[in-house]
Amino acid sequence: MYLLEMAPKFLLALVILLIYVKLSGKSQIAPMSQLDQVGSMVIGALVGGALLSPTVSPWEAAGLVAIWAGLLVLIRYIKSKNSRLRDAIDGEPIQLVKNGHLITDNFVKANLPVRDFETLVNIQGIASFDELKEVWYELNGSLTIIKQGDKDIALLIIENGSISHDNLEQLKKDEDWVKREISRQGYEKIEDIFCAEWFDNKLIIYPYDAVREGKK
Repeated sequence: MYLLEMAPKFLLALVILLIYVKLSGKSQIAPMSQLDQVGSMVIGALVGGALLSPTVSPWEAAGLVAIWAGLLVLIRYIKSKNSRLRDAIDGEPIQLVKNGHLITDNFVKANLPVRDFETLVNIQGIASFDELKEVWYELNGSLTIIKQGDKDIALLIIENGSISHDNLEQLKKDEDWVKREISRQGYEKIEDIFCAEWFDNKLIIYPYDAVREGKK
């Protein structure tokens, strides 16, 4: 009898979770931001609490999960459209090494002991800090490393039709410069560009499929 009463709750919760996973995209399999991790934990707590509570009806259980999942999907969508808001919510990578020099204050900011940093560097086959040129501590806890003698990594200047202002500031460029560059390469609007990266002293543009097909 108890199992029969719980079945509708399980079914509705499962449907909501499947919809949430579908809307969240495959990126949720990859390392998640802090907000994604906490949000998923809350969903788990809501589902578990609602399923086990005899006073919560199936529709109430599904409603609680749907509201929270909807908020997470909405925030993720907004972040994809606004790079500054995304950085404000998720944070930014922290540069630990610049031009071969360890930025000691940023190790404190990242709450990363130098011994742990050494371990992460050694895992990537680097024997000494002297081999490092640039290092960033990413949001998922991994390191992005450029060794001495390597080319600098590409900077994402346009993402999903909007400018990444923080990366643009690193180049000491402004929005007018971006507009001139995309115009020079035959594109009218920033919104036409899926992404664009600055690499090897040039802006490489990747337009949306519809824009590319229209230029053929």
